[in-house]
Amino acid sequence: MDRLTIGYISKAQGVKGEVKISPLTDDVNRFKKLKSVYIDSKAYAVKGVRILPNGIFMTFDGIDDRNSAELLRDKEIRIERKDATILPKDRYFIVDVIGCEVYAGDERIGKLKDVLQYGSADVYVISTSKGNAMIPAIERIIKQVDIDNKRILLDKEAWNDLVVYEE
Repeated sequence: MDRLTIGYISKAQGVKGEVKISPLTDDVNRFKKLKSVYIDSKAYAVKGVRILPNGIFMTFDGIDDRNSAELLRDKEIRIERKDATILPKDRYFIVDVIGCEVYAGDERIGKLKDVLQYGSADVYVISTSKGNAMIPAIERIIKQVDIDNKRILLDKEAWNDLVVYEE
């Protein structure tokens, strides 16, 4: 089954099995629409969701006390891809861009290894023959993302101006 990670459980909250979620999605309100999630490949029905300024809090069927909730600490919350939010044009799930071959013009640069999220712009980490290279995932440099063919095309001039290699 194809599942997407939308967050992870950062801690148990209170004594009734509630957990605090660290989201990995731009749309935190999507948590309110969830009927079930997967944690360690096990399906859990969602009993409740609270979205507060200090975090997202969830309860699940079968997790009714703090001890049970503590066992879920640091676990990923995953959903079926069919239940994923529909993304706007030119937005992609990180899992779909990881592994894409990266080109600057006709030159193959390497393979997308990771996406770092820092707020103003994601940073693409590309494994190259010179080591890991990092670029901001901004319109100036990213010209085309082809998920079906696992290929990302960069503007060659912008690549040369903006690339930073890890030491």
